[in-house]
Amino acid sequence: MHNYHNDTKFNKYTIKEPIWKTKSVGIADYRLKHDLLVNISYKNKDGDILFPGNFLVKQEVAKTYPIQIIKGKVKLYIIPIDDLMEWKI
Repeated sequence: MHNYHNDTKFNKYTIKEPIWKTKSVGIADYRLKHDLLVNISYKNKDGDILFPGNFLVKQEVAKTYPIQIIKGKVKLYIIPIDDLMEWKI
């Protein structure tokens, strides 16, 4: 269960494609100033969104996942899609 009110505002972020090898998403550290509402917009060849809906990424939970550094400076938290919490808007 969540402790948010229906009028709670989140930063929103769209992920274009997951990390297929690990079936996860990478969330940059600088995006986690607050909890984040994400969606994964990737569509298969038939035009179906494979991961429909919105997912709440809680800041303190995201920071417990493994880190990957990209471009020598951007810290990504690698979060399995199965661990993302579905969120109804």
